[in-house]
Amino acid sequence: MSTLLLLKLTLGPIMVLFAHYLQKNYGHGIGGRLIGLPITTGPFILIICLQEGRSFGAHVAHGVLLGQIALSMYCWVYAMASAKFNWWISLAIGTATCLLTGYITTQYKISTIQTIPILLAVWAIAMKWWPPAITSPQKVKPPAWELPARILVTLAVLFGLSTLAPHLGASVSGAFSTYPVIASVISAFNHRRYGPAATMATLRGLMETLPVTIAFISILAYVL
Repeated sequence: MSTLLLLKLTLGPIMVLFAHYLQKNYGHGIGGRLIGLPITTGPFILIICLQEGRSFGAHVAHGVLLGQIALSMYCWVYAMASAKFNWWISLAIGTATCLLTGYITTQYKISTIQTIPILLAVWAIAMKWWPPAITSPQKVKPPAWELPARILVTLAVLFGLSTLAPHLGASVSGAFSTYPVIASVISAFNHRRYGPAATMATLRGLMETLPVTIAFISILAYVL
């Protein structure tokens, strides 16, 4: 197993665990803010730089920056869908939007300087027209098996994408690489357990800290 894959399979569950703890004790928005920070992307880029060199690391940082466009679209579309549909329909709509966005962005040679204003525009539009929560999050106690289930699903999706990606071709693989695994797992579980308002709060929290990640990755893309 490569160091990069091991890092993915380790940090993913850790992020889900921390987000679950913060949501349980401080609210869904706080958990969302955690997963919006570059806690996973930073180590990924660092490991790639150590393994493949700075030039390749800069290329990956640019790809990660493009991926934030797909992430923003996922969060916005899922939040809107959750107001009308159940969790699995909302997840399907959000996933399709994310993968389509990822596919489109990988079809064109977009420089970092071009990516940043596009990404900020998508982020600003999503925040401007973020759907209002119709109801308050339901106060229910999740069963003991739910946290292990979240972690196992995260591992399964991460491992599945890592296994399939090399066999899907460059364009499709690039689209799959933009898929927000942790955000999708947390949003779907929160939607199912606590209702759409909890999912909206979680995804909005993620979007609120996304500018920090954008700035961090942009700097990496330029300095590497």
